This record gives sequence, C-alpha cells and structure tokens, in this order.
Amino acid sequence: MRTMRGAWVAAALLAASLMTEGLAQAQTASPPDPLAPGAAAQSAKPEKAEKPTAEKANAEKADAEKAAKSEHEREKTRPHHHEAATLAITVHNERSVGLMQLSVVPAGDPDHKKVLGALAFGRKAVIHVKREKDCLYDIRGHFADEADTEQLGVELCKDRTINLTD
Repeated sequence: MRTMRGAWVAAALLAASLMTEGLAQAQTASPPDPLAPGAAAQSAKPEKAEKPTAEKANAEKADAEKAAKSEHEREKTRPHHHEAATLAITVHNERSVGLMQLSVVPAGDPDHKKVLGALAFGRKAVIHVKREKDCLYDIRGHFADEADTEQLGVELCKDRTINLTD
C-alpha cells in the first residue's frame, strides 16, 4: 500500500511541479511592450478578411445598380443648364449678299447686342440666345449692300430658325 501511496504522491508532486513550472513561465512572460520597435507592426496583425458570400455580393451589386439607376433617372428628368438657359437658333442667309451683323434681343429691348458677325450668302450658322419667358425676340440685321432688316416679336421657341431673305 505504501508503494501505491508513494506512486500517487510522486504523481501528484510531478503534476504540481509541471503546473508550477507552467505558472512560473506564464508569470514571467511579460506582455509585449507597445513602445518597443516593431511592436505596432506585431500588434496590428491583420484580422481575417471576411469571405464575401454570394448573398452579400449580390446585395452590394444590387445597391450599386440602384444607385446608378437613380442617378441616371435624375439626370434624365433634370433639365440641362445649357438647354434651359439658352436657345440654339439656326440662321440662314438666303440673301444674295453677305450679312455683316445680326442682333437678337428680347422683344422691346433697346440694347441691340451683336450675336453674329459676318455670314456669307447661302450659308447658315447656329447662335445661342438667352431664353425668355414669352420667347418673343426682335431681330435686326445689317448686310454688305447697306440694307437692313428688322423682324419684331418673333417667337423663336417654336421655330428655332431665322431665315434672312431678299
């Protein structure tokens, strides 16, 4: 019985010494010094990247498509600044002489601002005029043969063409 008891005592002592040795090692091991060189790199170990699941990828794709579609829809309904602010008018010089100067101003405006310079006979050009609420404009032209033309109260929003004829 003594040998059995001795074996148990020896096993207990061995286990205790192993445990004490492990504790001693655990107690003597100090945590890494955060100010030590390279500590930041060691402590900032990358976390495991989340594996993208098919469901998550599909949800992200749907969100991106929705955002793109809604932006596209907003672009379609939003008037373009250039289109809303001006009218593109085509001027045809159908006279037998060249145009020297053309002015297009809102109806009744005494300031005759030049919008087009020389335009040879038989040619055409596109001008841009500021859009007005009522779309009525006064058109004045001066030609190489010293002739002048005047068209008052012309509605340019419906027919965006100015035909200069003899």
